[in-house]
Amino acid sequence: MENADAKKPVYESTSLFRIWWTNKNLQYDIVMTCILIILNIAANLYMTHHKIPLTADESSLTVCLLIYLVCGMMSFMGWCMAMTAVEGYDMYICGRIAHIFGLSVLLHLLYSISPSLALWFGIPSLLWVFAAFIEALYALCLPQLFKALRDHWDYLNQPLLRVVNV
Repeated sequence: MENADAKKPVYESTSLFRIWWTNKNLQYDIVMTCILIILNIAANLYMTHHKIPLTADESSLTVCLLIYLVCGMMSFMGWCMAMTAVEGYDMYICGRIAHIFGLSVLLHLLYSISPSLALWFGIPSLLWVFAAFIEALYALCLPQLFKALRDHWDYLNQPLLRVVNV
């Protein structure tokens, strides 16, 4: 006796949640947000424990912190909206902006701890900031440029018609 249900094919469709969760921009956004929150809290606790005053301009720190929080909340809402609407996948740009301002808050705190520490951490971080800007620039502006360039090269590489005299 064989089980008739065992031979039936199983059709599995990918759910929207699975597609949403496997998005690399979402994974990057979550990891980077967690890293920045942990580093900012650690720097703040270090300053509190060792009674280090803020040496950076407090108004610029406040502006960076507010923009960081607003963009972080917009990114979170955008990713939650992207669970059901595929159009929301472009909201990772708000997350990139939030990460840049979160990094600037961290650099403010590190500068208060030690200016050399801010330099040692800040200079390599500039590479990440440039990469974040280039990626956002590519996502917004460059696809049309690359499509036009690709179409031009396709036009140039078309086979030429040759007339053969017989």
